[in-house]
Formats: sequence, C-alpha cells, structure tokens
Amino acid sequence: MAHWKKRETLFAEYGIRLVLPGHWQLRPSDEAGRWIYRSADRREQVTITHGELPMGGNDEETLIRRAVMRHRKAVELGFDRAHDLAMTEPEHGEWEEVPSVRYSGSADGERHCFHALLLFPERMVWAFFYETFSVPEAVAAERAGEILEKIAFGARR
Repeated sequence: MAHWKKRETLFAEYGIRLVLPGHWQLRPSDEAGRWIYRSADRREQVTITHGELPMGGNDEETLIRRAVMRHRKAVELGFDRAHDLAMTEPEHGEWEEVPSVRYSGSADGERHCFHALLLFPERMVWAFFYETFSVPEAVAAERAGEILEKIAFGARR
C-alpha cells in the first residue's frame, strides 16, 4: 500500500513566499499578521510576522535599528526562563535588494537554537524566526540556511 507524504508546505501572503520542506502544521495565532508553522516531528518551528515600520520623522536606518531592538527584546522576553541565552550581534545586509538583518542564538545549553531574518521592504517589516528543539546547533544552522534561503518576494495574495 502506498503512503502519501506531503512534500512541501507553502506560505504566500502579502507578496512574500516561503516553501517549507515537508509537512508543517499551521498553528493558531491570536495576532493578525502572525503565522506559526511547526514541523510534523515538533522539533522545528517557523514564526512569520508582518507589520509596518512606525511612521515618524526618523530616517529608514533609525526605524530599522529600532525594529531590530524591539524584535531582539521580544526574543529575550520569550526566553525569560531559559538558561544560558546567547545571541549574536545583528548583521545588516540586503535580501533581494531589500534591507535585511540577521541574528541567531541559543538557550538551555544549545538545546533550543534560533535564527532570525528581518526584511524591510517599503516601510514594512517581515520577521522570520526559525527555532529548533533538541537539534544539534550545527544541524539547526544548516537547516535554517536551507529554509530561510527559500524566502522570495512576488507572491500573490
């Protein structure tokens, strides 16, 4: 008897597209503009958030820096009970000619690893937060690269 296995899970909203390898379950979120996907084995999770950069008299660089600080603070608060939380410094760059910031980290003796990619197209912010649970850090880093490299602009809503 043949078994059907889902080969990929597609996220396509507001001009962003991400193809997750294999079967991922979309988990409910109380927040608009937030999607949480968990892998079938529950060892990986991707949280995607979408919002606007706050308007104000500040230049784009200042707005991006503040958005990154808020995101990192939210990560710290989310790990408030974790031991040994460590995060890399933010790396600023571009993703398909859009300003981007990456950082990563681990907690609880590297049993919980995470990789963040923030994109800033047209005064918006997209945050992709990939987490692993009980996965070796080297494997988590490789897997994060494979997943985050599949983000593309131009998806249809």
